[in-house]
Amino acid sequence: MTELKNLNPQNLAEQPFTAKLLEIGLFGAHSGQVLQARNVFEGLLQAAPELTTPKTGLAFCHLVINEFEAAEKGFRQVLATRPDDVEAQALLALTLGLTGRVGEAEPLLAKLRGGAGPVAELAKQLASSL
Repeated sequence: MTELKNLNPQNLAEQPFTAKLLEIGLFGAHSGQVLQARNVFEGLLQAAPELTTPKTGLAFCHLVINEFEAAEKGFRQVLATRPDDVEAQALLALTLGLTGRVGEAEPLLAKLRGGAGPVAELAKQLASSL
């Protein structure tokens, strides 16, 4: 079995097990296994710090347990390198809304509502609930 530390980080994102690890991490965060999810995301980031999806996942872990400041910081870090990442934008908007900063969330939600797909629907639902 290949160890993560021996892999070339340049093609880590292309490895089939990377997608599975991300799925496991997200499932863990959604199902309350936040510490395990963090371990998955942190392991991926150790192997390939340039990957943004594990950063989003780690920020989501903070959001799930109401660590809003850390969540916001994580989503903003993702957006600093990938400003068009709609998932990070939506989750940042959610974080801002949950902390009562609706005025900051509104421009993000307005932009996302104009799109299509599940993120646009999420943005519409968030905007109506804030």
